[in-house]
Order: sequence, then C-alpha cells, then structure tokens
Amino acid sequence: MTTEVSPTLSHVSAQTESYLKDKFFGHVIDGAVVESIGGGTMPVIDPSTGIQIATAASGETADVDRVVTSSRRAFDEGTWRNLAPLEKEHRLHRLARLIDENRTVFGDLDAIDAGLLRTYTAFLEDFGVNATSYFAGWPSKLHGSIPPVPTGMNVQHRRVPRGVVGLIVPWNGPTAVVAMAAAALAAGNSVILKAAENTPMSAVLMAELAFEAGIPAGAFNVLQGTGQAVGSALVEHPGTDFISFTGSAATGRAIQSTAARSLTPVALELGGKSPFIVFDDAEIASTAAAATAAVWSGQGQICTAGSRVLVQRSIHDEFVAAMVDASRSVTVGHVFDASATLGPLVSQTQLDRVAAYVDLGRSEGVQVALDGGVTGDGGFFHEPVIFTDVRNEMRIAQEEIFGPVMSVIPFDDEADALRIANDVDYGLAAGIFTNDLRRSQRMTDGLDVGTVWVNTYQAGYPTVSYGGVKQSGYGRTLGEEMVHELTHIKSVWIAQ
Repeated sequence: MTTEVSPTLSHVSAQTESYLKDKFFGHVIDGAVVESIGGGTMPVIDPSTGIQIATAASGETADVDRVVTSSRRAFDEGTWRNLAPLEKEHRLHRLARLIDENRTVFGDLDAIDAGLLRTYTAFLEDFGVNATSYFAGWPSKLHGSIPPVPTGMNVQHRRVPRGVVGLIVPWNGPTAVVAMAAAALAAGNSVILKAAENTPMSAVLMAELAFEAGIPAGAFNVLQGTGQAVGSALVEHPGTDFISFTGSAATGRAIQSTAARSLTPVALELGGKSPFIVFDDAEIASTAAAATAAVWSGQGQICTAGSRVLVQRSIHDEFVAAMVDASRSVTVGHVFDASATLGPLVSQTQLDRVAAYVDLGRSEGVQVALDGGVTGDGGFFHEPVIFTDVRNEMRIAQEEIFGPVMSVIPFDDEADALRIANDVDYGLAAGIFTNDLRRSQRMTDGLDVGTVWVNTYQAGYPTVSYGGVKQSGYGRTLGEEMVHELTHIKSVWIAQ
C-alpha cells in the first residue's frame, strides 16, 4: 500500500469530489459522523491502484456499546417505531428519492471503494433506489390476523418489530445493502448497519441521507471496523434483538454459535458454488455468453456466481470453445475505463486468495482452456480462468473462490446433472439452460437450492425473496419474506 494521491480520484464527478473533500468515514451515531472512542482508524484502499484514498474509523467494544445504546434508546422511546405507518412511508420514500438524487456519488464510491466497474455500479444504484421504494410501502401493510378461538375470548396476532437489528453486510455491493436497512426500518426496527471493513464509504452516505429524510436520531446508525473487533461484539451484545449476516459460511457458523449463547435470532445469507447447467439443446453462442457473464460479472465476487459450469458431454468441447471465444473480448482495466469489462478484486487479500486457488487447480491436474493470472501494476487485477476436465470432488469445484475462475464439469444426462449439481455443501442458486420445458421443470424440482433460473441467470428484483439452503444459510432477504423475518408475532388474548 502506498500513500500518494490515487489517480482514480481524478475521474469522480464534481458532486463526488465535493462529498469526499476532507471526508472522514466514521461511525454514524444519532445522525452525526463520529470518531472511535479510542481513536482507531483504518485505511480505505482503492482496488484499482492499491493506494489509500480515505480514512475510516475502526471501532472497538466501547464503540459497539455506544451504538447499541443509541439504537436501544431510539427503539424504547418509540421515535421511529411509534410513528404512524403512512408517516414512516413518507420518510422512507423521501430516502429513496435522496438515494436517487445522489446516485452518481453512490456509483463513484462503490467504484473507488469496492473496485466495481463504474459501468456495473449503475445496477447497484438502480437496485438501491428500487428496493428502498419497495420497502417504503410496507409500514401500512404489516397486517396481523384474528385466529378462531373459543367463545368468550378474542385473540389478535400482532406483527411487531424485532427491536434493535444488527445488519452485518458484505463488500461486494455496497449501495445494494441499503435494501436491507430499508426493510428493517419499514418493519419498525432500530437499525445498526455494520459496514464491511473493505467498503466503509457508502454506508456513511446512506445514514446521512436517512437522517436528512427524517429517520430519527438513533434509528439508523452505522458501525465501522473489523469483523473480529466490532462484528463479534455486536453479535454478542445483550442489547441486540436480531442479527442478519451476509458473508462467508465460516463466519456465518461462528455468528450462529455466538448468537446461540444468548438465543439471539439470526438470518444468514452465506456463500455459494452455484451450478450453471447446459443441456445439448441449448443455443451455444448465447448460452456461452451467459455462462461467462455469470462468472466474470463483478470479477466473480458474487455469491451466486455460476462458477461450476455443467455441460452435457455431447456438446462439451464445442461449448468450451464458445466460452473461450466469448471471453476473448474481456478487457481487464481501471474501474473508470469505459472499455473495461473486468475490474480489480476488492483487496490484496482477495487477489492472493484467487491466485492460490488457480495454482491449486493446476496442481489438481485439470486442463486450462483459458489461462489467466495476476496482472496490472499496483491494483488487484486477475484475468479470467477456465478450467476443464474438472472432477466435482476437487476443491476448486467444491469451495467458493469468489473470483473470475470457472470450473467446467461434463455430465451425461439429467440424473447425472442433478447428482453433480447437488453434490456440494452449498445451496444458494442454480441455472438451467434448455429448450425442453418438461426437462426444466424436472430439474427445477430436483435442485436443492434457494433460487433457480431457467434460460437466464442472476435476475433479481426487490419483490422476490432471495436466500439459500444447506451451507448457504437460512432466512430470506428481499420480498415479503424479509419484512416478516424482521418482525415477530405477538399474540394478545382479550376476554369478552
């Protein structure tokens, strides 16, 4: 890491430049950006250059106490949860408008913070606006019910907020995580957003805009720092009522274990090793383009990346050749380079991890159809890699790499495809490419995953729930299911 001024900053908009001027990305508590109690900081690194571009707070247990105390006070006093439902909606819709008005800043921040191509961040901005708008409409629709009971009694099932909700979010889509905060607020909770240590910027802007939109002080706070120092302390804190975590399976298991000691409920959206299944009746060129996009998008740093490409044996060689051909146009480049189609990985740590898996794949005896490696000067760039002759038991086929690395596995028929697809610890998503409708239904029924795409991949919308099974976690983000998960039912018995 170097300390000179990053040339990346010369590409940001005037609006972003103004926002970044003398900006410190601290915790956000009661609507104000503050330093850590102990003065701890951490660098914000530009993945395109490896140069520090800003400074963020790095908290400790005392900062967690301060944040939880603020959130608990806001919840107990009811400054947010007791607002009339339509007033909550007005303020959340105002937040959506403010996000839209600041979409250029969000896009620039996600590019310089997460290393996402500026052409790609437009999707995250749209998603953040749309998701916030969707969840903004929920406060007036959180209906309870009246179950049938014996004569002489009346019972109400009331849907009420969880309380203080800790959202521990990932670094691979910073603006999109506003959706989770909006859902938790719509349900009436006080929210603590624990920003990813690699991407602290967008979370601060989100909280500032929430305060401007009329979300009361303490109802939406941001906690900065490492997972080890503050993430664990947030999960352990007796003042939290619910934890939502998105990240690795290993960390998810640790969070579940810690939360179990206090019986704090958790929702876990963990990793994936999703199969992209191609049958011999699929159109070769368009499906090959979709397969490569399913792994190269976001530099492969997407939980649902279709990194296991299962190809029917009769078209295996032709399909691999088509994927290699489709990948020839991939241009590795700077996040603000409009011609670039593959940007940097988020950090040196992630680059080292991906490079190690590529070395592992070669050592496991696979064939290399597309040979890529570490590239660039100063940034965290890795070219795309396509491995063939991969056996499903190999580590590169079983473990989440989170980079532009694809494993191609041949199969014989539907039964063979299902066996291979399900023979993995994860169960987040899968894609099926076939022109046989009945086959797609049979495969959909047999796949043990949370989401199935047929003749498309990685489609998403705020109204549609998202989550996994097995080691991909449990609980759902997005859609009605997420709002219900962020509430619980209180049964009220009234004697007539």
